[in-house]
Order: sequence, then C-alpha cells, then structure tokens
Amino acid sequence: MFSPSPLKAALLSSALLLCTAPFPLHASNGNNRNHDNANPRPDLVQEPISHLLQQQQQQQQEQIAISSDDNANCRCIPEDACWPSPSQWSRFNQTVGGRVIATVPLASVCYPEDDLYDETKCAQLRENWHLTATHYLDSASVMNQFFARGPDGGRCDAFVEATSFGQTGEEVGKDDNEKKQKNQEGKRCSIGSNVVYSVNASSSTDFSHTMAFAHRHNIRLVIRNTGHDYLGKSTGFGALALWTHHLKDITFFDFDNTHEAAEQQKSVAYKGKAARLGAGVQVSDAFAAAKAHGLVLHGGNCESVGVVGGYTQGGGHSVLSSALGLGADQVLEWEVVIPPSPATGHAEPRLVTATPFNEYADLYWALSGGGGGTFGAVVSVTVKAWEDFETAGATLMFGAAGLQDRGIFVKGVQAWLEALPGIVDLGAGAIWFLLKDVLAVSPVMAPGVKANELKQAFRPVMDKLDGLGIPYASSFTDFPSFHDAVAAMVAQQNVTDANMGGRLIPRSLVTEKKGAEKLTAALDAIVSADGIVSGISVNIERARKLSKAYPNSVNPLFESAIHIGVFGFPYNHLDFAANIDAQDKITNVFGAALEKLTPGGGAYLNEGDPHQPDWQTTFYGENYDRLLAIKNKYDPEGLLYALTAVGSEQWVQQEDGRLCRA
Repeated sequence: MFSPSPLKAALLSSALLLCTAPFPLHASNGNNRNHDNANPRPDLVQEPISHLLQQQQQQQQEQIAISSDDNANCRCIPEDACWPSPSQWSRFNQTVGGRVIATVPLASVCYPEDDLYDETKCAQLRENWHLTATHYLDSASVMNQFFARGPDGGRCDAFVEATSFGQTGEEVGKDDNEKKQKNQEGKRCSIGSNVVYSVNASSSTDFSHTMAFAHRHNIRLVIRNTGHDYLGKSTGFGALALWTHHLKDITFFDFDNTHEAAEQQKSVAYKGKAARLGAGVQVSDAFAAAKAHGLVLHGGNCESVGVVGGYTQGGGHSVLSSALGLGADQVLEWEVVIPPSPATGHAEPRLVTATPFNEYADLYWALSGGGGGTFGAVVSVTVKAWEDFETAGATLMFGAAGLQDRGIFVKGVQAWLEALPGIVDLGAGAIWFLLKDVLAVSPVMAPGVKANELKQAFRPVMDKLDGLGIPYASSFTDFPSFHDAVAAMVAQQNVTDANMGGRLIPRSLVTEKKGAEKLTAALDAIVSADGIVSGISVNIERARKLSKAYPNSVNPLFESAIHIGVFGFPYNHLDFAANIDAQDKITNVFGAALEKLTPGGGAYLNEGDPHQPDWQTTFYGENYDRLLAIKNKYDPEGLLYALTAVGSEQWVQQEDGRLCRA
C-alpha cells in the first residue's frame, strides 16, 4: 500500500487554499478547539486611541486640505483635513464605551527603527504567523497579506529581514540611490492598507454608533470579524472597522414560522430546533455549543472561520453541503443594522429583523448568499439546528512516485473526477487537494451513511487505480456522531494567504469522458506549473430538495456544480512582485483556460480571483441585477464597500489608496 508519511509536510503546506489539513495530522501547537483561549502572538498590547490623538493632531496641522469637490466624491483618509479631529475621535470613543482601538500592526516588533522593535518577539511572531489565532485575535490583521500592503508599497511584514528592508523583487533593476531611499523607507513599520481604527463592538448600539460616525465624517467603513478572507473585504486603506469578533452569544430554542408563511410558501416553512448566533461566532464556537445540545450546526471545515459574516452571507460550503445544503440555506432570520440614508428619510442607522415573510424579505434574500459587508452589518443570524447523526468518513491518497510514467498518475486523477457523482449523490461532501504528483482526498464525510456504503461509492476509482497499477492509501470509518468525525478527521488549520482563483465545475463535465479528459488536462496544467488545485465536491441540488431551503441569492450555478474549485500559488512573503506575477497567471492563463472549458459558468464569490473579469456575472450569476437594486435600496450612499461586492463598481480605489466614486 502507498504510505502518505513522506508527503505530509508538502500537503500541509498546500492546504492553505482551503484552510485545512488534508489528513488528520496533529500540529505541533495542538488541536485547540477553543481558539480564543490560545493566543500564540507575542505579548503585544493594542494601542488605545487616546495615545495617538495628540500625534494625529500635530500631523493634521501640517497637512493641506483636499478640495471640497474631492470631499464629496471620495472617502476621507487621515491625510485629509476632513478626517475627524482628535476631539471628535475622543467623543466617538466615549460614545462606544471606550472600545475604539488604534491599529498597531503585529509585525511592528520586527522593524529595527520602530519603537516596538523586539527581536525575541519578532522571532516568536514569525513562528506563529501561519496560525489563524495570530490574526483573528487582533482587531486589524488580515490573513491574506496581499491586501495589507499600502498603495505606496508600505507594509509591516514579519518576514522581511533587517538586511533586506525595501529590497523585494519589484526593486530589481532600480539604480542604487533609489534602492537606498527605498531601504530607508522600509525600516519603519507602515500601517499599509490595514484599517486605521476598529470598534470592538459589544452590541447593536455600537454598530449603529459606528455606522453613524463613518457616515457623518465620510470615512470608509469595513465590517470585520476574523480577517479571514481571500479578497481583502475585511480591511481597507484609511478605514474604520466595525469589529464583531467578540459577539459570541449562542442560543438554542424551538422555532416555528409556519404561521408566517404565505400559502404558496408553506413547503419551505420551518418548525424545529434553531440557534441564534452572534456576529462573532466562529465554526469552533458553533460546533462546541451544538455538540453540548446533541445538535449539529452547519459550518465550514476551517473552524476558525466566522459563521455569520462572509461565510454564510456568501453561501458557505462544507462537507455537510450534499446533505444539508449551503450555509445560506440554513438561515431563518437575520438581525441587521442598515446604513443611514437621509435622502430616503432614514437619517440614522436602523436595526431590523429580515425574514422570508416580513417587510424585509428582499433584504433576507440578498443577505442569504449575496455577500458579506454589503447590504448591512449583521448582528446575529438564526439558523436551523439538526439532531446529531452517525457519519461515515473516508480518505484516499495516491501519487506518481514509483510509476514509470507520470501519465498513469494523471489517469488516476481522471478516475477520481469520474467517480465524484456516485460519491456526492450518496450525500457525502469531499475535500481534495491536487499537487503535481499527489492527490489527497480528505476529509470525506457522509451523514447518515455507513462506512461500507461509502466504500462502495469509492469502488470505481479504487478499481481503476488497481487496474492502472497505482498504489494508494484509503480508510473508511463509522463515527457515532458528526462531532466525532470532526474531532478525528479535521486538524488544526493554517492561515489562508494564497494567490488564488476559483471556478464552479459543472457536473456535466465529469459525467462525459471527453469532458473529464479536458478537465483533467486543465488541472494538470496548473499543478505542472507548481500551482495547487483544491476544493470541495458536493451535490447542492440534492440537499436543497431534501432540506426544503427557502429561495435565496446564492449563485444558481451552485446547483449544477459538482466541484467548488480553487487554484493558485502560495503567497511569497519576501517578493511581492512574485505575487503580482502569480495573480496575473491565475487570471489570464489558468482562469482563462477553465472559463473556456466551462463557458457561461461561475465561481464562488468567497473563494475567487480578486481580479476576476466580469465578476458580477461570474460570482452572482443571474441574481446580480436584483441584488444591485436591493443594495441601492438599503445603502443608496454606498457606505458599505468591498472588493467585488455588489455595487462596488460604483467606486474606484485610486493609486493613492483613496476610495472615490467612479
């Protein structure tokens, strides 16, 4: 049999695309499910706002105001005279109970010219940089460092050596004087595109006050929980963040909306167990609480991800998606603060509850799949809760090592793709990773299915591997509950800092021989160029019919997709120019090839290319026009902006980082 041991390190490093380890390996820091109790960062204290206001006042007195026309068309940034004064920030801080935090980048301890420089703490930070808690316990740090870099190249990177400050790939070819100047600039930590301030929200009142302040002073506003996203939506140059991370309340109760449903909607009315989750609840929090009640809540494989934000609002897939549907399919109600809109008679933010049946049914529809941080700031969500169930788990792994011809390995990959319909139709969800010479499938989970039954669904691919002479390792296990399966099969995860693109692969492409051959060739081209392919294979159409999900705004192409795929290259911390090159290849070479193979197709808006051409259609499908109308209804002034979010084409980020109307 094929032994996976020599490949563990390589596979763990590749797992960053989905924030999961491909096999149940034990990380050296332990598998701590209660993430907030383990802080792997150096002992850094975030800066209270009062400590920086005097410095800000001095800087503002030295700056020249931008024109009133620019004020009207662009968000104010700290360099502008329209930026709130220190006294205004102080009053706002009092309004929200002293919960405003001034951003001090984590890596400031690594810059010799910075007051916080500490070689020991820097070494510790580097060691723990790839652990998710390093970042989500911070009010500003983003896991995808591509979006932390400022428009002027300013950054605060823990991996830049003191001997090479400012010397990255983009400086190659510059004359000595320019390099010397760049080196001097790079010796100090820069806030870059991290948010300037954050409000550590403790209630919906903090949401309202923060929105009102940002609206009144024309400041870019960001909604953030963990900083755990691929497209930089949880940060922004010159922005104020509404930080929801500590809203951790979870309440279970009996839910019944059958009396609210109109006659034509009776088929999707729900009566059963439910849970109300605060905006800061992470998958680990939700799973632990549900387990204590003998229940299951929908959540992703990466347990540090926030459930309520971009995950559920953008769709939210998991190994449960062939059985229960997407995260957005679980939603019963949204509690959300809507931005102020004086022109429509709403001068202040409003807290509303959006359900499929009340006056905010359109907002419910938009929030359930139309993207996070777009239509309002969600305070809590009420979702379906399921009785715990027996779960079958499986893994499969094989490689090209020892084969005379790598082409045989590629045929094995095609056999896996062709076997997917039989596996997902059983109700299983399968996460898998493809590198140049290795395919790793793990975890696969099938709720309510026995291991022998799951093994039979794998039989076609294993028979094909036997026929090709490809050694493989496999396992099939019965677990008494879903939570037991998670504990055994899901390891501690790493940060998702990757240059990435994505594509929804339609089922029809793997059910026809020629289609499977073309898809295999396209994926092989990516990994042959040292890229990584990953994703999750599911049957959403099956699950939605069984679970009676209420209609929502998730891209309709999910129902015909068998694989929610991502592809790309690891992030290069030492050479930013290499990341630019990688992203260009993702968009214009590999992404273009997959789009040609899947004409009229789409991609998952939470796991896509930030430079995706025609992103409105690709991420939102036929729903975009309706979503845009709802966006303009509830946020007509565009207070909420995020890259590739609905309505974001109405804004443009200029070269100096300023966000202005297009």
